[in-house]
Amino acid sequence: MKFPTFWNRVQNTSGLVTARGWSEESLEQATANAQSRLKRILAALGRQQSLELERYDYVIDNVICEQVIDRIQHDNREQAVISRNAYGSLIMNAAKMMFVDIDLPIPNKPSWISRWFRKPPPPPALSPEAEVLERIRKWQFENGDTTLRIYRTHAGFRIIVVNQSFPVVDANAVAIMHGLGSDTLYVTLCESQSCFRARLTPKPWRVGMPKPPKMFPFFSASDEQAFNAWYQQYSTKSKQFKVCNFVETVGSAAIDAEHQELIQQHDEFCCDPNNLPLA
Repeated sequence: MKFPTFWNRVQNTSGLVTARGWSEESLEQATANAQSRLKRILAALGRQQSLELERYDYVIDNVICEQVIDRIQHDNREQAVISRNAYGSLIMNAAKMMFVDIDLPIPNKPSWISRWFRKPPPPPALSPEAEVLERIRKWQFENGDTTLRIYRTHAGFRIIVVNQSFPVVDANAVAIMHGLGSDTLYVTLCESQSCFRARLTPKPWRVGMPKPPKMFPFFSASDEQAFNAWYQQYSTKSKQFKVCNFVETVGSAAIDAEHQELIQQHDEFCCDPNNLPLA
């Protein structure tokens, strides 16, 4: 997993361009790496070179820029890292336990012309939710040595592969995620970070909150204070929602002993037993 201890942020003289840098050694080295990255960005802008701006801003030299909140150990090995992502939600990053994120298809809305002149299509045999769930069950049936723990999320499903470990996000792991219908961006983030990711707290806009006013790493103490004030409100509103509902387990293989505690922590974070809305 790639979660450096030190991060820093720098700006150009106009303050219009910022860059972040990281280091496992020191804050000074993180600052130097940020300065080097700023030079690369300015050079690319000077050449009017096309940049993948969203990825370039979020993934810093192939490492996702997130603040580490906690590190979970098992037998003196780092089993997972709890981080805070760019919009303030907590993320569980598991070193070996595979999470798979699957979005439901977004239905196409017909134009008013087609609604006026065409007969409505017959209703599908299965709802999109039921269709995706059946596809997951079918995949497990065809891969019977794999046991899946299935959850319903706000936008689709989350799966935990409970009886196998994946020390690296290699071609085999990627094939499983794609076979289950995982979101492509999710797979890319897992590959980039060399771990499997699951959001533990709601997305802020789903609980009536804006995005944080400031992002990590913070330029100043006042920026961090502004974020902390936002986070206090976000935490209060988040208690009225939950991230997922457990649906079922498919497969008969026993849960890997190393995954037991991590699954329990995930469920305590995400699956409030009360009938709360998903967010």
